[in-house]
Formats: sequence, structure tokens, C-alpha cells
Amino acid sequence: MTVNIYTFYKFHSICTIPFTKIKHLTRINKLIQVPLYILLINEGSLTRSTEYIVNSKAYIKKSQKEYKKLNSQTRKIRSVWIGANLYSKLIFARSLWRTIYQQNTKLIEKLSNFPIGKSFIQHKLDIHKTIHELSYGYTHIINSKLKKSIWTRKYTLYYRHQDYITIQEFFSTCIIEYLYK
Repeated sequence: MTVNIYTFYKFHSICTIPFTKIKHLTRINKLIQVPLYILLINEGSLTRSTEYIVNSKAYIKKSQKEYKKLNSQTRKIRSVWIGANLYSKLIFARSLWRTIYQQNTKLIEKLSNFPIGKSFIQHKLDIHKTIHELSYGYTHIINSKLKKSIWTRKYTLYYRHQDYITIQEFFSTCIIEYLYK
């Protein structure tokens, strides 16, 4: 499977594991290092987890924002880099926001200006997260610099039993260095 990352980068998946199958894999620790595995299956805020890992406030840089209108739905695409500072790019995350009703627009606007997980926590909104899959693969741009493949995860956030945001996160191998500090 090939997916576009950050408009110009293509991600080529070598292996995709549906999340429901992960608990049946007896040798998952041979595929994924334990600290990275814990980060990948974490149900909490990725920004908060990153702050614990790097032991400082996470640096977040929005890279693109698009709005697309389909029938009565508005879809918003947001991409961000998360790192320890301006120069480190540990995680790339892109999210697809779905808005159906006008009353949700204010909520979505409020949430979309800040880290998603932290926004839900700050506004005391009860959400449910369903992780769909973990993937292992590469992108030519990142691989030419790092010489390593990357892990991704894809999940959906539900609010009031409706799916609102689907997120795909790409974990650079640099985060592993922080996990072992």
C-alpha cells in the first residue's frame, strides 16, 4: 500500500498489522522494540506522551491545513510535525476531520488549533479511540536521510458515538533514541 505523506512524500508499507491481530502475535517484541510498542498502542494523548519521552514541552509545527466540502460534510485535513525542539522531527501526524452539523463547527475550530489529545483533555470531552492498524514501511525522502524504516499507526477518535477524526501518525526512528535515554 502506498500513501501520500505531507503532500509530496509517499509512504510505502512493507507490513500492515490490523490492531485486532496484534494480541495474537506471540513475537511482537521481535518486530517492535518494547518502548516503541508501548508508544504505538498508547491510548492517551500523543503530545503528552512525547513530552514525557523528551522530558520537555513538545514542539508542534503545523505544516498544512485544507478544507474540502462534500455534500453536507466538510472535511478538514491537518498535518503537524511533533518534536523536542524546532529542529527535531520525531513524529509526523496528519488528521482528517469530519464535520456534518453546523453546531459542531465551533467545537472543531476550537480543537483544531491545539494538539488534539490535549484539547479533548482541556475541554473535558469524553472520547473513545479505536486503533485500526500498525504499519512498517519507508519513504524515500526520510530513508535517504535516516537510512531506516518507520512505524505508523492509524486510529479514529469518536465523540458521542460518532467518528470525527481519523489520524495517521508516522514515527521517525529518532524517537527510539529518546526512548532509551
